[in-house]
Amino acid sequence: MSELRALAQLAAEIAQMAGKQLRAQRAQWATQEKVEGREVKIRADAAAEALILPELLARTPYGVLSEETGWSGEAGTRFWALDPLDGSVNYLLGYPHLGVSIALIEHGQPVCGAFYNFELEEMFIGAVGAGAEMNGRALRVSSIALASEGLLATGIPARALTNQAFAAQMMGRIAAFRKVRMIGSAAAALCNVAAGRADGYWERSIMLWDVAAGCALVRAAGGRARIEGNALDQPLNVTADNGVLAWPP
Repeated sequence: MSELRALAQLAAEIAQMAGKQLRAQRAQWATQEKVEGREVKIRADAAAEALILPELLARTPYGVLSEETGWSGEAGTRFWALDPLDGSVNYLLGYPHLGVSIALIEHGQPVCGAFYNFELEEMFIGAVGAGAEMNGRALRVSSIALASEGLLATGIPARALTNQAFAAQMMGRIAAFRKVRMIGSAAAALCNVAAGRADGYWERSIMLWDVAAGCALVRAAGGRARIEGNALDQPLNVTADNGVLAWPP
């Protein structure tokens, strides 16, 4: 087993542990603790991170960039990107598109990771160069080349809602594709690209921990992912697809 594959397996093990607790403790953890504009923080976010963060720091030599805590340990050429619960509002509402997202970043690129949707019991795991799978079944991206024949997975980050240029750009993307899906979890949306359920993913002003595992899985499944921004701990622009999709200008 390759080193990256072994690290992806570790991420999956830890994600599954936390996901089982998120499901078991829903009655206690599905409560709002802070609302800032359109952003919602719930008890489950911090509770799940408290389970995952010590495991990553104790069992690997790498630092962690996490949604709740920020940086823990050293931000070296390798570090973990952690979203303990991607889809917090979905968790509150009982909407099943959500999960625990853990990815290893190497020289600024997601290279392996896992995403565990504990509601649908879907475990996605993959490493660049070693393939991707869901519940043991090998994943492969789609072969759709034309946006007009494809499905776009996307989202609207709250921080981008007041930006008119962003709104115009987004409408251009939406109009170019046959179908569009917004499910409230960037990681789950990217896993759909890795699984061939969607053909492309496009989102602006989103954080690394939201997309890192999904981007690693897309790349592991034969697709491509591009992450652009001034710093990895700041809002980023992310595009991912099956590797042959021709994007509109």
